[in-house]
Amino acid sequence: MTKDLIWVFTEEEKALVSSFVAKGRIEQEKNEKFAIIDFENFYKLFTDDERAVMEKYLTIDPAQAGYKPPFLGIEEPPADLVSLKNQKIVDEKETYTIPTQYLPRNTFEAYGQLNRAMKNELGKEVLVLYGYRSPARQVFIFFDILQGIYDFDFQKTIQRVCFPAWSEHVCPKKQAIDFTPQQGGASVDFDQTKEYQWLQKNARQFGFYESYPKDNNLDMMYEPWHWHHETHR
Repeated sequence: MTKDLIWVFTEEEKALVSSFVAKGRIEQEKNEKFAIIDFENFYKLFTDDERAVMEKYLTIDPAQAGYKPPFLGIEEPPADLVSLKNQKIVDEKETYTIPTQYLPRNTFEAYGQLNRAMKNELGKEVLVLYGYRSPARQVFIFFDILQGIYDFDFQKTIQRVCFPAWSEHVCPKKQAIDFTPQQGGASVDFDQTKEYQWLQKNARQFGFYESYPKDNNLDMMYEPWHWHHETHR
């Protein structure tokens, strides 16, 4: 990607982003369907000025940033989405419940087959930290990470969070799953786990492929936890 910054946030824009990210996090806690929220209901949560910042993001041409991931398009949400509720990550200090996630039926079934095989061989399973999400949810993810992790560095953020029409999380035909270990271990260390090593050897049998491996040619951040499911390849 080009090193040129194509969006330097003003202080007013930063304040607006911080405001609507805080609102979105509250909504996420109380709305189990936040992952699949549509734009009409999403925009109702925010002020006109806050919406204007989001709409500015949506008018950006990714080609101007030297964007390499392929265009996937945006479709209507799958009619057969399966919800995954009460997934619990357990470590030595606490138990964390993942917010409700969704997968298209075919990906959900393939994930179940994969998990059963892993359980038989390793005695371990992987959970779905993120699955299908709506374009509106993808927009929120972008700003949440922009503000919370990258201190408003636009270029770094787009190397981690795809524009909605380029995101495998939004595209059921190439459905992304962000895996996380069930027993402790953060996603950032996922490549150090036995679960990841097992996936590298076996995931293709179930139609799962690592999307952004180390030194990938898409200039995307290495994400060992990010895999996608393809029915045909």
